[in-house]
Amino acid sequence: MTKTPPALLLTGATGYIGRRLAPAFQGAWKVFRASRTAAGEGALDLDLGEPDTIRRAFDAAAPAVVIHAGAESDPDACEKDPERARRVNVDAVKALAALCGASGARLIYFSTDLVFDGERGWYSENDAPSPSGVYARGKLAGEEAALVRAPGAVVLRISTAYGRPLGGRPGFIDRLREKLFRGEPVSAFTDQWRTSTAADQLPEVLSRLLADPDLAGVFHWGGAERATRYETAMTFARVMGFDERLVHPSRAVDAKFASPRPRDSSLDSSRLAAAIGVAPLTNEVGFKALRGAW
Repeated sequence: MTKTPPALLLTGATGYIGRRLAPAFQGAWKVFRASRTAAGEGALDLDLGEPDTIRRAFDAAAPAVVIHAGAESDPDACEKDPERARRVNVDAVKALAALCGASGARLIYFSTDLVFDGERGWYSENDAPSPSGVYARGKLAGEEAALVRAPGAVVLRISTAYGRPLGGRPGFIDRLREKLFRGEPVSAFTDQWRTSTAADQLPEVLSRLLADPDLAGVFHWGGAERATRYETAMTFARVMGFDERLVHPSRAVDAKFASPRPRDSSLDSSRLAAAIGVAPLTNEVGFKALRGAW
């Protein structure tokens, strides 16, 4: 007799991260893909700004695990519409976490390196967050809700994720590649440091997390090196075979954003790497893997 796999509810299933996770878990889990635009088998309608759809999706899936990858992830959009940002990035997490807490479902909540103020960099899980802006404060409030309302929850802070867009909204590397491919000059900040996260490595990281029910609390997952946007762009151009002379230095302090951006929000991922036996990637290694898959 075939055993029915446990149910996994994935929010943000049609987003940058969700598009990678759903196919990776299918088979070992009965994956329910929840978002406003999910379609096909296992799709559930979910609008994180509408509490009724959260409960309906949860009840339909009856999950053993919830991976909450859905969010309003544009800091500037959050700054311009703080009320919607609160509903999507805070209230929705509170609702999901409460449902997980009541049912015993395990919650894995994606958060961000932007919960830190960026004054020091190379942050560990022991460092106290100090967020600036609506988006960052909302994500920290989501972390607190997940940990309090869903005992045993995992908060996974990641840095700027890169990889193929897979039909989702393009990111920094996607826009960089498009311009370099067309031979157009690009500018990249010399005064903003990140530990860029290889998005294609996240399914393995999540699989290892799911395999160990004793892992709980806050973890970091970024790249293996701290680099400026400019250094990252130069490495990308070299690995991909583009003309590095097209990459021009610029400064974040001269740019105008609606939401503040930390100077250095680089993450130390050594704690989680040791716990799951997976090493974060350097930019060069991550870009070489991406070159083969693009």
